[in-house]
Amino acid sequence: MVLCPECNAELEGDPSHCYLCGHALKEEKSKDEWNVIGSVENKIMADFVKEMLESEKIPVVVISRSGFFGNVGLPLNPIYTSGDASFEISVPDSFYSKATDLLDMTLGEKWHKKEGR
Repeated sequence: MVLCPECNAELEGDPSHCYLCGHALKEEKSKDEWNVIGSVENKIMADFVKEMLESEKIPVVVISRSGFFGNVGLPLNPIYTSGDASFEISVPDSFYSKATDLLDMTLGEKWHKKEGR
């Protein structure tokens, strides 16, 4: 017996989707490519972006590009270049529009959308 994580229905057999709410029970292989959609300038904003997108069920990775190590970066000036810290935001291609719309709506000019898309 399988328990649906979305509606808590008890399901018989080995279904791929809940037959009550339609929730996918088995992870489907995706050929979505991950791409950088933009950046923010400090750790606080990076944490906000990550939490906001995840709350909307958008997979997201935020990486420091400021000379710090990975996602643990500090809101200090970068050690390799002059200027503010920079944190890149990446999402799968299928979430590009939803993610950029949310970031435009919530952050406006406080995030830097990657050009060329």
